[in-house]
Amino acid sequence: MVDISRPWVVDSPLSTRFPVYTRANVGEVSPEVATPLFWSMIGGPPTERQWKRALADFGAFDLEEFREDEIDIQGMIHGYVYLNLSNLRVFGVRMPSASAELMDRTYLGEREAPTYVPHPDDARAQFQERILATVARVFADENRDDFQEDARKAAALRAARPDLGELSDADLLARQRRIMAEDYAPILRKHLTMVYESSLVTGALAEVLAPFGDATMAVRLMGGFGEVASAAPSQATWELGRQVVASTTLTEMFEQGLHGLEERLRSSDEPSVVTFVEGFDAFLYEYGSRSANEWEAAPKTWETHPGLPLGMIDRMRLQAPEREPRLQTLRLREEREELTEQLRTKLAGDGGAQAKFDSTLRSIAVYMPARELSKTNAIRVLHEARLPMWELGMRYTLRGFFGRPEDITMLREGELDALIEDPAAMRPVIQERWEWYEALSDLEPPFIIDGEIPDVRTWPRKTEPDVTPAEPGEVLQGIGACFGVVTGRARIIEDPEDAPDLEPGEILVAPLTDPGWTPLFSSAGAVVVNVGSTLSHAAIVARELGIPAVLGVRHATKKITDGTILTVDGAHGTVLVH
Repeated sequence: MVDISRPWVVDSPLSTRFPVYTRANVGEVSPEVATPLFWSMIGGPPTERQWKRALADFGAFDLEEFREDEIDIQGMIHGYVYLNLSNLRVFGVRMPSASAELMDRTYLGEREAPTYVPHPDDARAQFQERILATVARVFADENRDDFQEDARKAAALRAARPDLGELSDADLLARQRRIMAEDYAPILRKHLTMVYESSLVTGALAEVLAPFGDATMAVRLMGGFGEVASAAPSQATWELGRQVVASTTLTEMFEQGLHGLEERLRSSDEPSVVTFVEGFDAFLYEYGSRSANEWEAAPKTWETHPGLPLGMIDRMRLQAPEREPRLQTLRLREEREELTEQLRTKLAGDGGAQAKFDSTLRSIAVYMPARELSKTNAIRVLHEARLPMWELGMRYTLRGFFGRPEDITMLREGELDALIEDPAAMRPVIQERWEWYEALSDLEPPFIIDGEIPDVRTWPRKTEPDVTPAEPGEVLQGIGACFGVVTGRARIIEDPEDAPDLEPGEILVAPLTDPGWTPLFSSAGAVVVNVGSTLSHAAIVARELGIPAVLGVRHATKKITDGTILTVDGAHGTVLVH
């Protein structure tokens, strides 16, 4: 029996300067126990170094305020990733027109948190001056073409990928380390800075719309931009689905089921099938980095697990022609432009208000697509570093040292040299850590931790029936991400691998939605998600595809029973259970 009371392999000590931590928001990015390889190679110290620099670049902190070589912005507690709420509160205190209480509402919603206790260093004038300089720069930006340049660099890195099967074990490890240090680190730093920059423009939009007293307007003005990187796979899967519809042979192959589908496709010489396979390979080349847990060290990416996108294409082929994602984007653009003109007319008598409104919308149009391209670039580069690790995992599985390729994730990055030197010696370590991992995975981590970690043995189990299913007539409240009202049957999907269970028009109820989920949106009548916010990737994609969506519905996958009829109001953020 594994002893879970000790710190997880990569746990980090809590900060005394910033003592309050939360699972809010970060639960969407890292919902499961973090593997040692993820935290040591990608998420922990590597991300922390760039995050500290991003906050300094933004003007909100000095690097000297953080502990050197320690984790202050994040937290790792018994395997679960946390955000440092104290750090966020200081950010709010230093941000003009913000506060610690505003940050609590932004990240925690209505959930209670420990009272904010000011620190003498929290409010310092020089930080406001630096932040105001950043604000001025952001609202002066007419484009963010630098992210297009980053996209070209990411594409060049993909094009230059060698045949990993020809590299030695040591060369694979060296390739991962070079990419993480030289290519990934700077692109991650820019992405983290972009997260803060984009929050400025959405905050400004809320401010200029406040006099109208209609909370749905912001959602309606943030969609239909087109060319949003994380929405592009939906259009691509749609087009592949149309190829299936147009071909009797392809339709018959898909009708036989997903099991063995890829092999059937690749073994056929029928012209329509050959054309489809060529298009599918191009799809995997362009979007293969996407997955349902995009920051992990060995997630089920579309390239390594092509059955996932094939399942999404299978759902796409069943949709009516008017459901094409591009048509939905055009419709939303027209509605956004119509609302924009209505509001400009109402503001016509106030030149200053109208100018601020126009300026804010220009910034929204620049920063919403740029934010998604920023993450897409980071994930595409990260994918090139993860694939050598996947190749190692595959090799050691074939050689009998591993039980599965994912075993490599149970090792810290610094242990990979020892792995290459003596793979057999790592087998008992990996086995023990998997047992430990599984034991922690059964537990529900505390939402808030205030300076002291509750004994992990007292944490409730996720399997315990601690959430009562919603009764007919009950309204679940979340955050409206894309407007529209839809009534349909709920389909609980815990993993994108369950895509074949989703029928056209059903309401997708999911625990989270990284971009790896989003092609399923076009197959759903609406989307309800346990976590998320108006700036989450799920929200931005939903607004591009015109799919009514309500995010941040706590325990939605537990409160909603599969097959229940729901009415989803994506503007007001409500889910009515019938």
